[in-house]
Amino acid sequence: MTMADKIVVLQGGIIAQAGSPLELYHHPDNIFVAGFIGSPKMNFVPARIRDAGPSGVEVELSGGGTLTVPVGGDGARPGEAVTLGIRPEHLRPAGDGVLHGEVIVVERLGGDTYLYLQHGGEDMLVVQADGENPTRVHERIAVALDPGHCHLFASDGRALPRLRRHPLADLTRVDRKAS
Repeated sequence: MTMADKIVVLQGGIIAQAGSPLELYHHPDNIFVAGFIGSPKMNFVPARIRDAGPSGVEVELSGGGTLTVPVGGDGARPGEAVTLGIRPEHLRPAGDGVLHGEVIVVERLGGDTYLYLQHGGEDMLVVQADGENPTRVHERIAVALDPGHCHLFASDGRALPRLRRHPLADLTRVDRKAS
């Protein structure tokens, strides 16, 4: 991934996705590519659809938290099982977090600390925290996430399409006073 301009990810001899390394990392077409690209890999959390609207798909996470992920919900049905995907660097320990778990491993790497949480799912949740993070093994913590960095995968593994943002949405207006 560090030396390629284009990557082709194969799954069982069939092309799962082709594109630049960053395209595959940030916009995986399916759950296989999302879990294959990146180290540590993307976290996967079971979820259920509560509602779908113009701002995205509202899901209920295992453990009871809810959030609206900015993806298209065409054909999404309330109660349908989906998988929420989120990369470790897009999670942060926070008292108001929607995910909760017990820290099983703390891996201190200098500038970064990886927290491995048992959160009720089969896989551990990996959180990339600041190197100075004081969390210890066996602590129970809450983890916050930004829905804008989340992915939703249907039961067949395909990624639900991200909603398009207006190209000027991130520009801010600057007011200047007359001199």
